[in-house]
Amino acid sequence: MPRPPFAFRLAIALNGVSVVLTLAALRLLAPAFPAPAGVASDIERLVYAVHLLVGPVLVLLLLVLATATIRALTGALDPLGDAESRLYRKNQRALSNTVEQTAIFVPAFLALATLLPAVALGGLGLAVMVFVAGRVLFWIGYLIHPFARAPGMAVTLTVNILVVGVDLWLLRP
Repeated sequence: MPRPPFAFRLAIALNGVSVVLTLAALRLLAPAFPAPAGVASDIERLVYAVHLLVGPVLVLLLLVLATATIRALTGALDPLGDAESRLYRKNQRALSNTVEQTAIFVPAFLALATLLPAVALGGLGLAVMVFVAGRVLFWIGYLIHPFARAPGMAVTLTVNILVVGVDLWLLRP
């Protein structure tokens, strides 16, 4: 079996490093995100969480605007005409993947807001911050080279796995 290209092996290594760094950052930064005061009921927790989701929504909006701008500037207005530039296709794929990752993050994040002990609610802000950083890193990486998106994907996937995993752990009988 032929050996994978160096860039692919490097991307895999960066994934592993990114996962470790993400976990370390979450652990080290957690004390800097204290629980919000006056957030007790499930409704208050959901309102707090929805406000935090402005970050991921902003990333989606920026990706939509960048993709639409590139389409307009390059004259590739016919979506069936195959006139899209490479830059457009990279942005569109980054947007598509961000929609997919956000579709996992948002419902799991909202569930987490109602499941976490009150003292741990500050972790919601940290989760959003790292998720957004991962998406921006993914987008920038994608624009550089398809393999360079790996660290951002690893950061985002790590956050999603942790949020879903904690949800499942807290929902256990």
